[in-house]
This record gives sequence, C-alpha cells and structure tokens, in this order.
Amino acid sequence: MTRKKCVYSDEQVKILEQNPYTYSVTNSKLVVTLAFKEFFMTQVNKPGMTCPKILKAAGYDPKMFSRGAMDQLRNRILSEAASPEGLKAPRGLSQAEKIKVFAEKDLDNQRTSTSIKELQSRVVHLEQQVEFLKKISNVLHPPES
Repeated sequence: MTRKKCVYSDEQVKILEQNPYTYSVTNSKLVVTLAFKEFFMTQVNKPGMTCPKILKAAGYDPKMFSRGAMDQLRNRILSEAASPEGLKAPRGLSQAEKIKVFAEKDLDNQRTSTSIKELQSRVVHLEQQVEFLKKISNVLHPPES
C-alpha cells in the first residue's frame, strides 16, 4: 500500500511561504526551520497536544496537510531529535543569510530591469510576511469584544 503524496496548490504554497517557520516550500515539499523543530519538540509531550494542534499553534492550517504528511513530519522530527546529532537546521542559506547576500550585491552594476524585478519580488514577499504576522497575531491574541 502506498501513501498518497501531499501536493500543495500554488495558493497554498504562497500561504505556507508566509509562515516564519517555513524554510522553503514547493508544490510537493515543505521544509521547516530549526526553530519550528524546536517548537514542535517543546509541544509534542504536552498533554493533548496532537500534531494538528501543534501545526495550528505554529500558524499553519492543519487542513493543508494529509494525515500521512503530518505523521511523516512528526516521525521525522522525533527521529532527528533522538539522533546523536540532534535537531539540525535545513541545508542552504537561511533567510538572514539571504538578506545579507542581497544587501552585499552591487545593484549599480546590475541591469536596471533585473534590479527592479528583484526588488519588486522582495517587496511582495515582505508584504506577504507582514500580512501573515498580522493574521497569526489575531489568532494567538483575538480581539476582545
């Protein structure tokens, strides 16, 4: 019996990208940050904290994940935590490192249209992050009526 692979729509990918715990995401793969893994480990042994509840507390919509995907995420994090190396950060550049590389680029020597496109892309991404943070703050601290 094979498990059905979790596939994210383009809209879901955009939503997942906005979560600060998301390291990277494609239509078929979500990579979470070390901070998420550490958060997961602090929550997993608390009474009543299931994987969907932990995902929701981290700002993810559990409905986006199949049961198999949640089980796989849980098992992967628990086995990594139990390994001799412990929890590890994802490979590649972190968001902070990407920002540093971007800041060091010599935009004067790049073609203007390329520079503008890159800046526009970064502005859109930052706006998405701000919107996500607004939404998650309302979920964590709902306005009192």
